[in-house]
Amino acid sequence: MQRNRILALQIMAANLIAPHHAVAAPDLAQYPSSTLSNSYLTVRFYLPDAEKGYYRGTRFDWSGLISRVDCGGHAFFCEFKPEEHDPSNHDDICGTAEEFGMTIHPPGFDRARAGEPFLKLGVGVLERPDASDYNFSKRYRILKAGSWSITQNSDSVEFGQALEGPNGWAYAYTKKIRLAADSGALTISRRLKNTGSKTIDTDQYGHNFLRIDGAPSGPTYRLSFPFTPRFAPESQAQGSVECRANSLAFLQEIRDKPVWVRLQGFAGIADNRIQVDHQRNGSSLRIETDQPLVRLVFYSSGGVLSPEPFVKFSIPPGETREWVTTYRFLYRPG
Repeated sequence: MQRNRILALQIMAANLIAPHHAVAAPDLAQYPSSTLSNSYLTVRFYLPDAEKGYYRGTRFDWSGLISRVDCGGHAFFCEFKPEEHDPSNHDDICGTAEEFGMTIHPPGFDRARAGEPFLKLGVGVLERPDASDYNFSKRYRILKAGSWSITQNSDSVEFGQALEGPNGWAYAYTKKIRLAADSGALTISRRLKNTGSKTIDTDQYGHNFLRIDGAPSGPTYRLSFPFTPRFAPESQAQGSVECRANSLAFLQEIRDKPVWVRLQGFAGIADNRIQVDHQRNGSSLRIETDQPLVRLVFYSSGGVLSPEPFVKFSIPPGETREWVTTYRFLYRPG
């Protein structure tokens, strides 16, 4: 008995003094990807693939996931979970992740019964498992993954998906990423055509998982807007951020306690502009969309900051909606 107790104490002591080894970063090089570059930008993005793709979850649009942009010696965007990666998990994602139908149920979900299909734009045909409400973080069974066409040129890449779902739901969707020829800017252009027999009502937003030069979310940054923002009542600022004039200011680094705030005060299309400034090195990212804001959220967790501008569409059968987001990467010359 005494010998066992001594052995146990020796093991405990060894564990206390043993060095802690960092968790190995996941091997993201295994997933299909590509790049665009010119004299201003180098843009790395993942390619959609139902079998080998970086993201195969049921929340975000699989196409055009920009994971990193290099401009003027500065790096923009990041992985949300740098120490792990599960391609089928809803938020194992990066950079310019976009989602349809977060606050508006996906097409066909409300009429579907347990075991019946519904449509998730940018993903495919999914199965409603039970009578519980739609939850963006839930892992739904994929009955039919939408196939993608990919066309890449020297300065652009276009993704296309045409999908026929259940009960008259169908669409044709394209997303094009193009580099500006004369500046550090890129555009993401989207075209969604309703090819089915029922009106598609949806919202769409970019989650924008962001760090600039690896700096964690905190006083290094400032977010500014064309309007005077204020927090909606349900916001959870955690004492980490506050509204000042036309900006969102950081009071401390955001790591252990996630921050989620919904911002109010915007009006027309001109207000759909967000600028993220790295206040120490003079680099910035400006995000502008050519549609009016319907919802604006700021989320931060684990050092990642995410400004999330939402737009909304109602598309009758046979009609098309198009919208463009411009990302301008700015920096102070050294």
